[in-house]
Amino acid sequence: MNEYKLDQIEIGLEASFRKTVTTDMENAFREISGDDNPLHRDDEFTLAIGDGKFRKHVTFGMLTASLYSTVAGMYLPGKYSLIHSIDELSFLRPVYIGDELEVTGKVIDKREELKLIVLKVVICNQFKEVVSRAKMKVIVLK
Repeated sequence: MNEYKLDQIEIGLEASFRKTVTTDMENAFREISGDDNPLHRDDEFTLAIGDGKFRKHVTFGMLTASLYSTVAGMYLPGKYSLIHSIDELSFLRPVYIGDELEVTGKVIDKREELKLIVLKVVICNQFKEVVSRAKMKVIVLK
């Protein structure tokens, strides 16, 4: 876990990590969220309704988006973070079990008077395709 303090953070600072989507992750998210939509668990259903857009059931978009929390809480700034908002969140491609996601956050603005940084965060799959992106405002507590 990083422990960046506000005075240590500069525009352009970047961090990334990788995470592989697993069945256990999907099952845990299903249990926590209560979302049991067959699009997120039933390959046959998803193929039947997907009009060729999907190759099997699709991982929850919000499971993928939960990795934005990891960016702030573990990397930028890490220990002293408090997420203020996630803006311009978009899901651009489906994510599947077994996909290896690379999550990259980059500081694009710093507002010292508010003790706040703005991150551009991009999540790519193993084929370097962007699957999700967002801007995050993160308060730096120290």
